[in-house]
Amino acid sequence: MIKILSPISRSDEVEDIIAAGADELYCGILLDDWRNRYTVSASLNRRQEDNFILGTSPHYKSFKDLKESIKIAHSHGVSVILTLNEHYYSQDQYPHLRFYVDEALEAGVDAFIIGDTAFILSLQERGIDIAIHISTAGTAFNSETVKFYQELGATRIILPRHLTIEEIASIASEAPDIELEAFILNSRCANIDGFCTFQHGLADFFPDEKAKEQYRNACMLPYNVSAFANTLGPLDPLTKERISWERQLIWSALHIDDRPCGACALYEFSEIGLHGVKIVGRQNAKSKKVKDVTFLRTLINFLSEKNPNKDEFRKFSRSLYQETYKWPCLVFKCYYPSVLLS
Repeated sequence: MIKILSPISRSDEVEDIIAAGADELYCGILLDDWRNRYTVSASLNRRQEDNFILGTSPHYKSFKDLKESIKIAHSHGVSVILTLNEHYYSQDQYPHLRFYVDEALEAGVDAFIIGDTAFILSLQERGIDIAIHISTAGTAFNSETVKFYQELGATRIILPRHLTIEEIASIASEAPDIELEAFILNSRCANIDGFCTFQHGLADFFPDEKAKEQYRNACMLPYNVSAFANTLGPLDPLTKERISWERQLIWSALHIDDRPCGACALYEFSEIGLHGVKIVGRQNAKSKKVKDVTFLRTLINFLSEKNPNKDEFRKFSRSLYQETYKWPCLVFKCYYPSVLLS
């Protein structure tokens, strides 16, 4: 059965999120020393916010809360994964990284999400034996890249958001011996994570409230997308190229958190044998996290218990989405729009 990976940011969320149906949890830690030393220019885990307990003293309080979260999760047989997934780290940052790694291991984390290949090698050089999940920052677009990471010791690949159902199925068939995970809810970015150097949380650095709203993230600045027939050739309305281009055009005009969902693809993910799906949103309120997990758990249970055909599942999924979020299911907000067009 497909696993649900949910974000957490406080230990008091853990019980309710697990009760809603989460199989695994992930989180980040960001302490004062890192935030003050590197500010927005060099993140630890691609967030300057949305982590465990910022601004605390002494530093260990954050790891204390992480340890408490892990204790609760493990009592329910649920694993906890820590994000250390910046694209790359400088040599100056490695002493700080070693501190984070050692404290996380002492707290009992089950795996690290990592995007920097050199960081993986540094863990191996230290003889650290822990499961490694490759972040979307690792840009695993095909099975050869997946196999490369597998040879480095990775046990799971978090697939980039822009991959289609067909591409995910191809990777799964050509690399069957590693866990694959895909995004399913929230923050459907129009860009490619592994090639993105924008920093989330830029609003914190603008004193003017109007600027805060307009420039919440650099990747949300308005831009235009256009296609030239003389270079691409005729764009048939039914071709994947046309669908992909139109989707990118639409996403350029939307906020990345504007209710994106890929739940209808759970039917294909089940057929593919995907290990799990990931919910985005460490920053979300506990009620939102519980709602997201409950929504997906209901769909996965329906899929396994009722054995619906594709049309029955699509109908149930879209109906449940509208009932849960009070918003209609719209193809241009879909992670995997081809499932709604097939």
